[in-house]
Amino acid sequence: MSARGDATRSKLVDTTIRLVSELGYAKTTTRAIAQAAGVAEGTLYRHFPDKATLFAEAVLQQNQHVVDWIDMLPARAGTATVAANLTDCLTHLATLRADILPLELAILTDPELARVAPPPGTLPGPPGRLAEYLRAEQNLGRLRADANADHSAVVLLALLFGMAMKPPTTPDQSLLPALPDIADAVDIILKGLAPRP
Repeated sequence: MSARGDATRSKLVDTTIRLVSELGYAKTTTRAIAQAAGVAEGTLYRHFPDKATLFAEAVLQQNQHVVDWIDMLPARAGTATVAANLTDCLTHLATLRADILPLELAILTDPELARVAPPPGTLPGPPGRLAEYLRAEQNLGRLRADANADHSAVVLLALLFGMAMKPPTTPDQSLLPALPDIADAVDIILKGLAPRP
């Protein structure tokens, strides 16, 4: 791609990020993105095959540091403790909540965005990396061998999103789960995943 093409693609992603923060995923149309970026809607489709791909790239760009950290999670198997690794993982993933949760909800209601959903039976991205990490720990004997790693990864992520729904206890508290809450939740889960005597 040319420097001009790269600049246009970057402008489309930046505009998408801005409009989604102002309007939400459901109200951010490709027409609105193209207009705000100062390009024709056809230009948008030369860079992105569909709205779902553009939105996914926008979320990824905003959170690349977290995705990079999660990609390295399977290599952490056997280091530190499982509890420390999972607490770190969920703490990193908690920072994605502001971007990922609204996109997940939009995927449920927008047929065009629904195409970004993974095929049945696959765990892509961070959930897949978490499952790989759990399998690696199982292979080391640090987690129950008979626990389904894919299901365990989904339970851990569901727990994280559930914790994010808990109302703040003080006015200045962030909507993100606090580290002690995440560590406590990991401890609860690990008691069910610990190797059987």
